[in-house]
Amino acid sequence: MGNLHVQKWRQHSEVQLVGVYDSDPERLLSCAVDHGVRAFPTIEEAFAAADAVTIATPSQTHAEIAHRALEAGCHCLVEKPLATRASDAQHLVEIARRNGLVLMSGHIERFNPAFVWLQQQGVQPRFVEAHRLHPFRPRAVDVSVVLDVMIHDIDLLLVLLRSSVQRLEAHGVAVLTSMPDIANVRLVFTNGCVANVTASRISTKFLRKMRLFQPSSYIALDFAHHSVEQVLLRIGCGGLSEGEECLAQWIAEDQVQRCITRRFLELPSADSLWEEQRAFIRAILEAAPPEAEIEQTLEALRVVERAEQELMSYSAA
Repeated sequence: MGNLHVQKWRQHSEVQLVGVYDSDPERLLSCAVDHGVRAFPTIEEAFAAADAVTIATPSQTHAEIAHRALEAGCHCLVEKPLATRASDAQHLVEIARRNGLVLMSGHIERFNPAFVWLQQQGVQPRFVEAHRLHPFRPRAVDVSVVLDVMIHDIDLLLVLLRSSVQRLEAHGVAVLTSMPDIANVRLVFTNGCVANVTASRISTKFLRKMRLFQPSSYIALDFAHHSVEQVLLRIGCGGLSEGEECLAQWIAEDQVQRCITRRFLELPSADSLWEEQRAFIRAILEAAPPEAEIEQTLEALRVVERAEQELMSYSAA
């Protein structure tokens, strides 16, 4: 992720990429040469030279490095999770506020075109099912699959529903690492919505989908392919939009014609990481820290902690 961030930062006209730092000398030199930027010999020199930094390191190090960066006066974009403990993340938020700095966590799926489209629809789902699966890769194994993978969908649900989690139930299994590699969490929100969220880092395929059910409609998002399938119950079958097809129609007992329609949308392609960085730049230039977003980031970590506690109880049983 560090290399990807460096690559994208060079595309923004509003900023100047002053250099990179990595604790691995070979990786540091390789990144600096590949992107034609300065390699800082120490992290302190990197903080001193920059107004803002991206932190893309192992999850367990996020809190400590972000703390040092904030105290050095740097705005921080921290790859998710912001920290591995909600209390540490809260402490970072307090430092950023005290110093007037922007602190943002890299929840990249917030900028996925499918989710951006969904937010514009004013949906009020009553049930949500999310699956986020990928094959095993030896990275981020210092944390559970909930903190590594599932946190994406938990964060999206909190952003979308703007409702707190009333209760949850979690089950998971450690297969290839010492921590759960596959998990399922059932969330009940205070607004009545129920979400069933599954994450795996030991799947044989990639899958990043979310299905939302509400009265008279069903919406399926494919985050990997930036597409949407929408199924609607209509009164009458006239005036179908372009690309919309009628799947079934009938006359109900009230003698009113009804039909079920389906529409498949291929959304315009977008670079979610670039958009994430642009939001970070905008917050800095406009001196407008994204308070609502950081609060949702904190809440996502609190929910993850509750889920991991449930997983520990489940494993012990």
